[in-house]
Amino acid sequence: MLPLLRHLIPDLSKNASLYVHRSHRSVPSWGQTCRAISACSRASGLKFRGNNQQYREKTTTSSPVAMSAVFPDSEAVKICWLDGSSAKFHNIWLRDHCQCKQCYNHDTHQKELNILDVPLDIQPVNVAINDQNSLSIKWPDSHETIYDAEWLKKHSYSGGTKPLNHKDELLLWDKKTIESNMPCGFDFTNVLSDDDELFALFQGIIRYGFAFVDNTPTEVGAIEEVATKLGGFVRETHYGKLWEFSNEVLEHADTAYTALYLRGHTDNTYFTNPAALQMLHCIGHEGTGGMNLLVDGFFAAEKLKKDDKDSFDFLSSTTLPFHYKSESLHLKAHGPIIELDPFGGGISRIRFNNYDMETLGGIKYADIPQYYKALRSFTGLTCAPENQFWFKLVPGLLLIMGNWRVLHGRSSFTGKRTMHGCYLNGDDFFGMYRAKAAARSM
Repeated sequence: MLPLLRHLIPDLSKNASLYVHRSHRSVPSWGQTCRAISACSRASGLKFRGNNQQYREKTTTSSPVAMSAVFPDSEAVKICWLDGSSAKFHNIWLRDHCQCKQCYNHDTHQKELNILDVPLDIQPVNVAINDQNSLSIKWPDSHETIYDAEWLKKHSYSGGTKPLNHKDELLLWDKKTIESNMPCGFDFTNVLSDDDELFALFQGIIRYGFAFVDNTPTEVGAIEEVATKLGGFVRETHYGKLWEFSNEVLEHADTAYTALYLRGHTDNTYFTNPAALQMLHCIGHEGTGGMNLLVDGFFAAEKLKKDDKDSFDFLSSTTLPFHYKSESLHLKAHGPIIELDPFGGGISRIRFNNYDMETLGGIKYADIPQYYKALRSFTGLTCAPENQFWFKLVPGLLLIMGNWRVLHGRSSFTGKRTMHGCYLNGDDFFGMYRAKAAARSM
């Protein structure tokens, strides 16, 4: 059997021979990690596509955008671009989005203009193109607004709303796809010290929905070091800030604290805003079983949309109840299993955990049969072997997964299994990513 880790997570510890272990950190060697995973491998012959350089290409700005003509009227300004396309911008929109220092604070990136100072029927006095690359607008109060052509085209809205998340950044996958396009792995020390490696990790998590960081120390604080780099701080919940748990003690009312089989699910469905990222690190397992499972929820949802549109429409439009209940805490939240982006209509979040489903209420009597049909259809896709990616976490190998997209689970196991874990907020993770991406595009 092939050493699976070399295919699942190639180049995880490049320069591994130069890796210096600090005395207070006990990390298995590359060979130990590789042998441990290959021993539990369920697949062979997997091939890796690419390496972490695939994420490192600097974002380049597009070629200069030029305007060929403008046509103002009482409602809007139509702009014709040299490439043959056109766009219309409402007059009030153009006044509201003025980027001059009086209307926009470039230090705080906040608007200063009070919309009450702008008449709803405002019309420009003069509109002119400057050297094809900028638009100059003179308003009735003599205020002048100047727009860069590229900025205007980027923010065009007359062609319809656009999704905030670009689909070309994502690779939706089933078992066959992910095993032939395995994401590169990352090294713990490099992630903490190399900005390029860190940015590549951001990109990998977004593109695939998960990533691996090898050579992670087994002290619980190690995952916080990575979390801080990705989101600024760890999200604390009723589980705590950083978790260290095993199946020997049922610390919380959750099946994850047992040795039972766990079907694919997302966490925090009972939170109004579930954590966007989860980290898991198996620091020890004295027994058998305990294989780890990932399923691309976006892939499953897109397949449902293609094969069973009625079920997709039901699960993306019907609010369902979820809860967590213990003696000291009862959490409740609700939402659709498939959440759509309100701007572009694309899939933006999966909230799927059959374990945490509360007693159904609020659904019309006539909709119950459709609910169970849709639930079975989506559950069937997440449980289909051809859509599941199985592997084995071992000490030193940190898994980072997008909880808004990827379902996770595990097989049942014997013996004691000890895990470390934590959550991260989506706003912080994506906010840091956008800032880093913007800095690289300058």
